[in-house]
Amino acid sequence: MNNDSPTSDPSPPVRRRIRLRRAAGTLLRSFVPPKSGVDLADTDMVVTDAHFAAPLCRNCGNPCTTPFCSGCGQGMSKRISYGDLWQEFWQSKRLFQMGALHTLLRLFSKPGVVAREYVLGARKRHVHPFTLLVFTVGLLVLMLGRTNYLLAGQEQLGPVMAQVATWSRWSFTLGLFALFIAGLVVFWRRLGYNPVETLVMATYTQIGVIIVNLINMLPLLIWDSSATVARHRALSANYMNVVELAVVALAFHQFFRIRLREEWWRLLLALALYYAAKELLLHLYGRLVVRIVLGL
Repeated sequence: MNNDSPTSDPSPPVRRRIRLRRAAGTLLRSFVPPKSGVDLADTDMVVTDAHFAAPLCRNCGNPCTTPFCSGCGQGMSKRISYGDLWQEFWQSKRLFQMGALHTLLRLFSKPGVVAREYVLGARKRHVHPFTLLVFTVGLLVLMLGRTNYLLAGQEQLGPVMAQVATWSRWSFTLGLFALFIAGLVVFWRRLGYNPVETLVMATYTQIGVIIVNLINMLPLLIWDSSATVARHRALSANYMNVVELAVVALAFHQFFRIRLREEWWRLLLALALYYAAKELLLHLYGRLVVRIVLGL
């Protein structure tokens, strides 16, 4: 089509909407500190030691040559090691802060971006992944107990099997290890990530999975009869696996910067490995629980 034709020129309302979208995009970008972990998380930058050696605060992007940034107060970022991850976890004292709400809300749509921002140094704006994991797992255990989710409709079970079902509450955390395995095997050293940085991704993603399970069970706080809970549990089995896989696919896509047109097969491979690893871990965990309860 000729670009000079009348139909190629947008109408005034369309032009206004385009200008508004561009202005909104420019405004939002102005809040993102240049060269910070938030800014670089949307690029394909490889994670290297040189990134953390630069005299910049990776949380706010300001120049920084001292141990703590004068702009935001965060300590100078470095590559995460196992020791650092545990030390930061035990030093996290204030869970209920705006950072917690901010992180939880963003995990709905950007679990992989949140993890990448944290890995790239923007750590003060997010709650430590282990702290947030403990909090969400605690909420899930309370929800399972409040709704009697695992035992509803199975009142005929004996005390031994009831105890097995109680232990099964913790099986919701096994996805973390499946995520870690899939990330390491399929995306080994992609973008320069080390195993601990992959563990951060797995932890934030598992938190997102737990959150969607909590949302799925919210109606049971109102309609909590044993029959209703049993029907809900049976119905959830038909769609929650798909929902969880969608969260995992989104996290892998965002964290590893996957180009779907060329690397869709790699994403499918990672999802298949995650699902297989999770099912195997659930099977092994179930056998372990039975042996513990029965004293074998």
